[in-house]
Amino acid sequence: MRPEVANRLTMTRSTVSARHKPSSEDLYAWVWVFPSQDGTFRVSMVEIPKNLIDEDECFSEEDISRIHIATVGKLSEVDEVVSNIGVDPNDFDAPWKNDFPL
Repeated sequence: MRPEVANRLTMTRSTVSARHKPSSEDLYAWVWVFPSQDGTFRVSMVEIPKNLIDEDECFSEEDISRIHIATVGKLSEVDEVVSNIGVDPNDFDAPWKNDFPL
C-alpha cells in the first residue's frame, strides 16, 4: 500500500477504494476499505449496475450489492486480504479518483 493511502486510512481515518473485476459484465465493482472507530479496518466490495452509473441515474441501497470481505486490525492485513481477492494494494486511492460512488 502506498504511504499516502496508509496515511489516509490511519491519520485522517478516511475511506479508500479501488476498482475490482465485477461478477457480471453488466456491473461495476469496487473494493473499499473503511477505518472503523474501534481501530479496525473493514474491507468490502460493492457492485452497481453499469447503466445506473453510465446514465447518471439516481440509485439507492436496493441497487447496490454489498459484500463484506473481512475486518482486520492492521494495514498489513488489509494488503493481504485485498491481494487474495485480486486487488493490488497499490491501486487504492481516494474514492473520487476511481469513481467510487459514495
